Amino acid sequence: MRNKRTLFFSTDFLLSAILCLYAASLYFSNRTVVCATVLMVAAGAALVIYRTGCGKQKLSRPHPLVYGWLAVYVVRVVWLLFSNNPQNGLRWIDTGLPFILFPLLFQYLPWNERILKTVLVFFVRFTWLFCAVTLFTVAWHSIDVPVNMKEWLLHPKSYPFAYTWTNYDQPSFLCVIYLMALPAGLYLKRKYGAVSTVEIITLIIVEAAMLAFTGARVGFIILPVLLLWMLFYRISFKRKMVAVGALGILAGAMVMALLGWQNQFTDRFKDPARIQLWETAMASIKEKPLLGTGTGGMDAVIGTPEMTEKIGQTLSYPHNQYLGEVMHFGIIGATALFGTLAYLLVWAFRKKDFLLQSLLFILFIFMFTEMPLDSHKGINFFLFFISIFTVSLRFKV
Repeated sequence: MRNKRTLFFSTDFLLSAILCLYAASLYFSNRTVVCATVLMVAAGAALVIYRTGCGKQKLSRPHPLVYGWLAVYVVRVVWLLFSNNPQNGLRWIDTGLPFILFPLLFQYLPWNERILKTVLVFFVRFTWLFCAVTLFTVAWHSIDVPVNMKEWLLHPKSYPFAYTWTNYDQPSFLCVIYLMALPAGLYLKRKYGAVSTVEIITLIIVEAAMLAFTGARVGFIILPVLLLWMLFYRISFKRKMVAVGALGILAGAMVMALLGWQNQFTDRFKDPARIQLWETAMASIKEKPLLGTGTGGMDAVIGTPEMTEKIGQTLSYPHNQYLGEVMHFGIIGATALFGTLAYLLVWAFRKKDFLLQSLLFILFIFMFTEMPLDSHKGINFFLFFISIFTVSLRFKV
């Protein structure tokens, strides 16, 4: 009886439960994520304080990455001084808190391999459940509305039923979350045998269906990149060459197959609004190259009535993290984020960390079409897993 009670109230169990709950919250509305963030940070900080006070652990010097993410946050605070709309910029202050809270907290949590395995297994299987429920809603609405499946696949943006049950209206931000489950599943299979090949194949199928029905265009780019990277994971050079040849043949066959469906497929990637946003961002960068518009100042450039009329909708950012970061904080301020990411990428390859490399590939591709590190959903997801994977290098082989 004592062993069971000890197991239930053990640090590993409680920490795993909190982190699994947080991983699940990432799929839902910003309010849900914020509440889960408060719970995780409060519980984690209390655990660290308790263990430090009891003498069970000592607080070591922060890792250089902690200082890197701190610099990213400080830029957002200091650049309020250069903004023509600092009141609007204040929302970046609370949105960016995970930049400093997550890396610092995870460094001092009593982290171990069993917790990593538990969280990743939960994340992979919860992702499968999430995709299955979403596809069930697709089937339900196709009958209830009713909706023609072919019409839905050709114009998925016109049918947001597939993901609105999550109370979140952005399929692109959801797709990067469930796509991360693929390399996580392969890692679990290779290292622990905790996920089967059938599960991974099934996950690929349901995620591809999710992309098709939600119209998450960036996912059509990320998915093949991830599959190629997964294929290269721990295989010999000879097998890599065979794989490249096979993929080349497959890509050629897909191109030929799509020629007859060219208009419907390529129309998904024609986005005059984004092109206009990028051109506007470039013009703003040329005007203020060193310091940018200041925190919150992008809205005064992009959210104008003239821009709204040109792109047909009201937006406040250029849908590109690379351009948006320089536009927002200038070349000087953008150095903090780009320098931290470059350090992280070099570190991931030096440590040969497959999970961190995969996450960075997703992030770098996603940054071409969105600004994930300027929104609750993107910051919380990427900083959560970046923090987990970096601290896990203590015991990964």
